[in-house]
Amino acid sequence: MTTNLRRRRTVALGALGAALLLPIAAESADYHGRRAWTLKNDKVSLVVTPGGGHIASLTLNSGPGKNVNPYWLPPWPSVEPGAWAQAGDRYGDKPGAQLVSCILGHNICLDFFGAPSDAETKAGIPVHGEAPCLNWNSNFHSADRITYSANLPIAQMKVTRTIKLTPGSSALWITEKVDNLSLMDRPFGWQQHVTFGPPFLQAGATHYDMSATWSKVDPKEFSKGQRLKKGAEFEWPNAPGASGDTVDLRDYPTQAKNSDFTVSQMDPSRDWVYFTAINPKKRCLVGYIWPRKVWPWGANWEENHFRSGHPWNGNGVARGIEFGTSPFAYSKRDAISMGTLHGTPTYRWISAKASQTVSYAAFVAPIPSNATGVKDVRISGRGVTIQVSVGDATRTINLPIRRN
Repeated sequence: MTTNLRRRRTVALGALGAALLLPIAAESADYHGRRAWTLKNDKVSLVVTPGGGHIASLTLNSGPGKNVNPYWLPPWPSVEPGAWAQAGDRYGDKPGAQLVSCILGHNICLDFFGAPSDAETKAGIPVHGEAPCLNWNSNFHSADRITYSANLPIAQMKVTRTIKLTPGSSALWITEKVDNLSLMDRPFGWQQHVTFGPPFLQAGATHYDMSATWSKVDPKEFSKGQRLKKGAEFEWPNAPGASGDTVDLRDYPTQAKNSDFTVSQMDPSRDWVYFTAINPKKRCLVGYIWPRKVWPWGANWEENHFRSGHPWNGNGVARGIEFGTSPFAYSKRDAISMGTLHGTPTYRWISAKASQTVSYAAFVAPIPSNATGVKDVRISGRGVTIQVSVGDATRTINLPIRRN
C-alpha cells in the first residue's frame, strides 16, 4: 500500500454544524488525500487522521515486514467528514454514507456500536455514532506522542485519545477518556472498530487468533452471503457453517465472496485479552491487548466481495475485530434492551458529569515466513510479550511500552 505523504497545514472543513470545524493545527501531512498527523520512532511510523480520529496506518520502518500497513484502506476515494453530502449517491445512503465515506483502519464507535434506529437515522445520526464522523482537534503533538479529542454535541460527550510510542519498540500505548457532559446518568456503547484489509489481508495467508471462548453467529440475517449458520453458538474459532460444515475463523478470506458477523465472549479467566493477525508471506504480525473488564466482547466482521451497492460495488475485502462493550452491531436501544448475553453486560453506564478512562496496547512486529499463529499475548508493567508459533517451536517477542 503506497502512502503519499507531503507536508502542509490542516484547514477546516465544516459539516454537522460547529462540531465538525477543525482549527488550523500544527505541521501535518496527507494520507491518500486525507489530512493526517504522523508519529515516528526508530521502529514504527503511525498515521492518524483528524477526520474521524482514525488510526490509518502503522508500519515497521525497516527489516522484515517493512512498510506493510495492515489497516484497511477502502477501495473508494476517502473524503473528510461531511464531504459525503456533496457526492450524490457515491457513498450510498444515510446512515452508512456518513461513515464509509471517511472510514480508515481503526475507528472508534461512540456513543453506541451499530446502526442507529429508524428515528435516529431520520434525525441524521450515522452508523456507530458521531465520534468516527467528526473532526478531532489536536491537543498535543510531538514526534512520538499525540493527544487529540472530539466533542459529541448530540451525545453530550467528549472523547480524548492519547497515543504514545516507546523508543526501541513497535508497540503503542493508547489511553482513551470519555466525559459525560450531561447532567444525567446514561447508558452508552464504546467500541474499537479495528479493520484490516489488502494487501495484508490475503487469501490463504492471513490468520487470526483471539483469547475468546463462547461465541455466536449473528442471530439476525447479516447478509444474503453468509457462510455461517445464523444464530449458531460455538467455541472460538470453530463456527458452524451454513451448509453443515465447520468453518475455522482463524483463516480469512477462504472463498469467492461472503459477508458474515460473529461475536465472542472474551476469556472470563483473563484480566487482559487480545486478538492478533499474521501474514507470514508479508512477514508481519499485528494485534491488540485490552482490559476485559471494560471491553468484554470481540466481534468479528467479514466482508469479502459481497456488498454490491455504492460505494462497495463488489470490491470490498475487509475483516474487522471490533472489541468493546457490545456484542452485536445493533442500535443502542437494542443493546440496552438485551441487557446481558451469556451472562455478560451488553452496554455500560456513565454517571452524570463523570468520566471513564481505559488504556490498551496495539502492536506490529516482524515474524518468520514459517510462522503459523499466535499462542498467547500477555502484558506487564514492562510491555507486551507475544508467543508466536513457528513450526513446532515457540518464538517470544518482547515489546517494551512507555505508559507515562
